[in-house]
Amino acid sequence: MSNAPGSSYDEVPYVDTCHGATHPDRLATLAAVYGLPAPPVERCRVLELGCARGGNLLPMALELPEASFVGVDLSTRQVAEAREAAEALGLRNVAFHAMGLEEIDAAFGTFDFVVCHGVYSWVPEPVRERILAICATNLSPDGLAYVSYNTYPGWSSRGMVRDLVRFHVREEETPEGRVERARGFLEELAGHVVRQEGAYASVLKVEASRFREADDTYLLHEFFEDDNAPCFVHEFLRRAAAAGLEFVAEAQAPGLFASLPEAARELVVRWAGDVAAREQYLDLMVNRTFRRSVLRRAGGLRAAAPSPEAVERLAARAVVVPAPVAGEAEGKDGPIEFVHPGRGGSIRTNDPALKAALLALYEVRPAALPFGTLWEHVHESLSRSADSSPRPATETREALRSSLLRLFLADFLDLHVRPPRPAAEPAERPVGSPLARRQAASGSTVTSLLRRRVELDELARAVLLELDGTRDEEEVLAAVVARVCSGALELSDASGPVREEGVARALLAGEIRPAIGRIARLALLVG
Repeated sequence: MSNAPGSSYDEVPYVDTCHGATHPDRLATLAAVYGLPAPPVERCRVLELGCARGGNLLPMALELPEASFVGVDLSTRQVAEAREAAEALGLRNVAFHAMGLEEIDAAFGTFDFVVCHGVYSWVPEPVRERILAICATNLSPDGLAYVSYNTYPGWSSRGMVRDLVRFHVREEETPEGRVERARGFLEELAGHVVRQEGAYASVLKVEASRFREADDTYLLHEFFEDDNAPCFVHEFLRRAAAAGLEFVAEAQAPGLFASLPEAARELVVRWAGDVAAREQYLDLMVNRTFRRSVLRRAGGLRAAAPSPEAVERLAARAVVVPAPVAGEAEGKDGPIEFVHPGRGGSIRTNDPALKAALLALYEVRPAALPFGTLWEHVHESLSRSADSSPRPATETREALRSSLLRLFLADFLDLHVRPPRPAAEPAERPVGSPLARRQAASGSTVTSLLRRRVELDELARAVLLELDGTRDEEEVLAAVVARVCSGALELSDASGPVREEGVARALLAGEIRPAIGRIARLALLVG
């Protein structure tokens, strides 16, 4: 979100993307897990502060047609683009306003969820105060607010790098030039500092690697904006408390404390006298750089410890997948390793019930299963297996709930109050997500119905563009062949680029069905 008209956010808009942790379903699920009431997701009202081009709100508005959404941003260019996209998608439940946060007061209305991602640390102090005031004033009684921000101690080294690159590019006039010079500078500096074995060189090498992988817009707004004010979490939570808000949990990896070694947990408990101190000592243990904090109005029901009983009322969806080597080598009767494909990391379990649950969720992906339905799959699998648990069914069920909760708190499993509902299998005439099809018209990065960014290969992208519900597989093939013949899609064989219809059809005839299958697994088909 910009602070002044004509800012760099107008010159170089931020990447238009969704943030799954801000979704009303995610926030309401956290409330359920922590024993708190939350507004019904299906008919909720959502306010986003710093909505940019609508990349976060538009998927929500499509998914929840009976809910209403309001986005606010000071960038007139980005708000205009958001309105254009909403109009093209036929959405009537979302509105975008080009306005400053100082214009939002109690008369603006109340909202069940207030979302502010990528704004708080990047605006002046008066705006930061206004963000918290809006969260307190404009939240409904059981509403939840999400605010993300950069944190110390992790941002200390990153802040040093920010100062270094800002000095190096001080004479560059264009945003593109600043980012390009910064990338090359960090690479060279990291390779030539005098003490290559020292901590300074290590920091530079880590940040140079991050610069290589990050897109230009992220680097520009993270490292070259005038405002970037990280804080300690205890400072943020005390400011939130002064505004009438209290901490619920982190929107991602809320169970990070439980993953610490026992000795580290004991130290945090011994040192911390309240919630703010506990969260601060946790950040010191893990060197956290970024938080996504969920807040609510102070004075209501206090958050309880995460409850396995809550899992009974939720749906589960697979995040981890079986490791191919482990599955082939050990089979379902031995330990199985499940890996997190998005961020790395894995778990390994020999618990028959948990193995059966994770395998069942993997089989139905990208769909979610209500816990009761999942338990039926697990119970049936255990009944058939020689590896069945000797424990009574009731005890096994309770243990499974606890296991799933631990995986959710570590972001290795998704739980949902209102799960996403992509098509698990392609229909005869598949229908692609309207938003993803619109995005695919201009690039390979699209938003899935699981509220995530996904990358498409060129064939899948071309196929997705044709999945408007009017074409069967043969008609999709014909449309994709036409793209090849027109040059819109590149296709080659041993002799070079293909432009002849018969050759293109022969090459693509067996590729369309697998491409539609990949699109379905990426959760891009409407159910």
